[in-house]
Amino acid sequence: MSTLICGIDPGITGAIAFLTERGQFVAVADMPTLPATTGRRQIDPAALAEILRQHAPAFVMLERVGARPGEGAVGAFAFGHTFGAILGVLGALQIPHYLVQPAVWKRRAGIPPKSEKAASIAAAKQLLPSAALILTLKKHDGRAESLLIARHALSLS
Repeated sequence: MSTLICGIDPGITGAIAFLTERGQFVAVADMPTLPATTGRRQIDPAALAEILRQHAPAFVMLERVGARPGEGAVGAFAFGHTFGAILGVLGALQIPHYLVQPAVWKRRAGIPPKSEKAASIAAAKQLLPSAALILTLKKHDGRAESLLIARHALSLS
């Protein structure tokens, strides 16, 4: 059995991707969510933990996120909640992880700064052709970005 590397694009529309240490596509899962009392969705930490336990990655690379320009307080808090929940799950499962700035992994993938999300899908299809079948819709940008984040992790080893 080969060692797996995981890339996580945080956020409610993010995803969790797994590649072998040779860069072969294994799986991708959309970020698991639950309905919240606020009417928004929120991350489901138990489901995320189960996905990570099932694949047992040796290492996780997580996109470092912060408040986005023009984002309101409620949105920023929700995004921070999701990021914190992911870090909590990684810590509880004792999975080694590293945070990467979006500009760093995007540069490595050949995506120009401030590109549309479609650029991530196009780059992932080009760099990981075996994953193209799970990147068929515009809303699959989280899947594409999680794959590219995992690919970036491989370049560091």
